[in-house]
Amino acid sequence: MQAKTIACAAGLSALIAGQASALEPDKINWAAVPKSQITLFYPGQSTQEWILSAAHKAGATGVREGKNCLKCHADEEADIGKTIVSGKKLEPNPIAGKPGSIKVTVQAAYDKENFYLKASWPTNLKEAGVFHNYKGFKDGKWVTYGDNRTNKDVKAGKAKASYEDRFNFMLGDNKGSVANFESQGCWVTCHNSLRDTPNEPKKEAVEAHPVLGKDGMKKSDIRKYLPETRTAIDDAGGWDKLKDKAALDALMGKGAFLDLWQARAYRSIPVGKADDSYVFQYRNFDKGKKPFDSNWDGEKKQPKFMFDPDKNNGATALTAAQFRDPKAPKLDNTNSVPYDQAKVKDGDILPGFILNTKTDGSANDLNASGTWANGVWTMYVWRKLDTQQKDDVALAAGQTYPMGMAVHDDNVTTRFHYVSLPLKLSLGKKDGQINAVEIK
Repeated sequence: MQAKTIACAAGLSALIAGQASALEPDKINWAAVPKSQITLFYPGQSTQEWILSAAHKAGATGVREGKNCLKCHADEEADIGKTIVSGKKLEPNPIAGKPGSIKVTVQAAYDKENFYLKASWPTNLKEAGVFHNYKGFKDGKWVTYGDNRTNKDVKAGKAKASYEDRFNFMLGDNKGSVANFESQGCWVTCHNSLRDTPNEPKKEAVEAHPVLGKDGMKKSDIRKYLPETRTAIDDAGGWDKLKDKAALDALMGKGAFLDLWQARAYRSIPVGKADDSYVFQYRNFDKGKKPFDSNWDGEKKQPKFMFDPDKNNGATALTAAQFRDPKAPKLDNTNSVPYDQAKVKDGDILPGFILNTKTDGSANDLNASGTWANGVWTMYVWRKLDTQQKDDVALAAGQTYPMGMAVHDDNVTTRFHYVSLPLKLSLGKKDGQINAVEIK
């Protein structure tokens, strides 16, 4: 197959303001950096509540005793994923043709100021997932044109499959501030009341919540959160039982959160960034201007922005021929204008997200780039060891940190990804599954 390459549009040589001391990751001698091959598997609906339940059989006892999942399941990841992805267990909505596991090759390095991460994996599809969701104008209204494979319109054949690939890295501090993260990994963030889980709450119930809903954080669904942020945990995870603000502030001050890095093939890599987030009472974005924003006005049921015709060959939208075309322009703050209904025609297509070429605040800390060639993604993520931000986990040489990884591949989102069992990252030591080495 002819090689195709998708690279960071911003270019590594430019780097990001405030990161001038960082090396360009593709200039690092990665041949001298040890490789770790990690098997990620399809988890289905295996939430924290499930791994603690009788359905997990003897495994639940081990989990309650604080044993690391690797003690029972090391080298079983591929078999577990194969069973779950088939629909035989923990997956009520199997995706046809989806493999049960993938192997990701990971390398890590650091210098006096910065940490560098490299991840590579073969994709299931024979093209890079450098697209996201799109809206199309049809018969006088905007409808779903492209979205992930589990979207109801896509499954019904009313819309096309389209979503971004991404590499996710979740990191805790070396003090054990998040209970059970070292032994349970990302399962401490996954509960029966999240999107696409057995007890997913209704949109109306979430919007009515005094803190999470319309009068507070303005959420309409439930995403990752930590048990420490709830007053009680039940079979559904206690999504609505938040502790009060004083208690949450105290927890956050103690570092009881998880740093979440997401190198997104559509929504962040083209502007040289990774999505810098953290999991606490919700899956929150770091403070500041992030690499992307929604381009959809839910109240008006129309896009917020369209292409500036002066910068897009006279066109305000994409055409059907440009759908899933890597060379098609991406909507961003430099080539867009406010949406104008008078300039729309039937068949027009607009991206569901708009990119930000300038980020700031803590959301500006995390840099990323990526290439896809011959069926393999290679993504780089790098940042300062210690960003001095309260919503980031600081790294230091000679220390070891609990972590987990995930990959979204094959036009999927939410829980339809691949995950690792609990892992450790070391810097200058050899006691982790991933051991970063110092570079000069």
